[in-house]
Amino acid sequence: MTGPARGIEEFFRRRYDREALYVPSGRLALYLAFREWLRPGDRILVSPINDDVVFFTVLAAGLVPVMGPLDPATGNLDPSKVDESTWSSLKAVMTTNLYGIPDRMDVLDEKCRRHGILLIEDACQALDSRFGDRRIGQFSPVAAFSLTKHVQGVGGVLCFSEGDRRLPLARRAESETHRRGVVQRARDEIRLLVLDAADRTATRGALSALRHQVHPAEQEREGHRMPYDLAQVLRAREEGGGLDHFNRWVRVDNPNYRTEPLSREITKTLTQLTCFEDNRRRRLEGARKLLSLGFTPSSLRVPADIALFRVPLFVRQREHVLAHFAGRGLPLDYIYDPPLDLYAAPALAARIPSPDQALAWSRDVLPVDPLRADQFLSIMKASPGILSPSMELGG
Repeated sequence: MTGPARGIEEFFRRRYDREALYVPSGRLALYLAFREWLRPGDRILVSPINDDVVFFTVLAAGLVPVMGPLDPATGNLDPSKVDESTWSSLKAVMTTNLYGIPDRMDVLDEKCRRHGILLIEDACQALDSRFGDRRIGQFSPVAAFSLTKHVQGVGGVLCFSEGDRRLPLARRAESETHRRGVVQRARDEIRLLVLDAADRTATRGALSALRHQVHPAEQEREGHRMPYDLAQVLRAREEGGGLDHFNRWVRVDNPNYRTEPLSREITKTLTQLTCFEDNRRRRLEGARKLLSLGFTPSSLRVPADIALFRVPLFVRQREHVLAHFAGRGLPLDYIYDPPLDLYAAPALAARIPSPDQALAWSRDVLPVDPLRADQFLSIMKASPGILSPSMELGG
């Protein structure tokens, strides 16, 4: 392990007061948690508003996802609407902390303790989120973080409270991680050098075009979800699961999710972490501007000191709005439509229905990066009437 990788682990140890293991991605961190703490066939309660990649990571670990009911006010799980018989059938619950909005950690913690259920924190969108006086990532025995989100770095981190698990986790991570060959490493190093040079000189639009030329993006989704063939998924499960069998789905949006990052990338990520307070300040400023627009219902109460990953705005004709902003250089992402309980075939997941009004979190939500708030507001100002509020959740 490189010095910068150890530096990243030390950042998380200090911040969360627990052990930390740096790995190639947040999704690999989640997979390691599933394989270390759970067993194939275990039932895990998850939110239907989440990335389809996370869903397939759950399946790759051999688990049975139970799509829980959504809280219309927060876009996260509503643990109060899960009946006792369901709690008794579960082995684990995974939080989402959607866009950095904290889950109901008090209720989830109490339910999990009472039923002897493992609580897993997916903190990939919640690097700066708290519930009460504790950070998200400090409630459960294990939490997964992504460094590609808040700080636009590379890799992920698995935090855990039991220090004696570090060695088996590190061995499992080693067995799941791919190494670059000499030729591939040289090619990727050159690509990074070109992009780093461009980053210092190019405009955002020119840099985006250059990135596409150097590392073209694959078209892997139809709409907001990746397509899948049920027979292929069932076959992958019957063949024993694991990342090799589920790779075609788990790799979407990040084909290097289990490839050891380059030293240059890790060093840059550590530098971004050391500047996190500036990142946090800019996110808080951007979030204040976006929340003041009146497109987020007052029922969504986010503490003012939480630096959100995305600010959820609720708009009419969302797809038209998305196309408008994308055409002006601002693509908006992290939309989970349809919700996983409608996306997943009954053969792959159990479902607890959500209230109808919760559909706004997939149908109407427009997630905006607070770091790009000024660009968003500029396009909005130049396009009068482009946004119309959809206050399906109530104000």
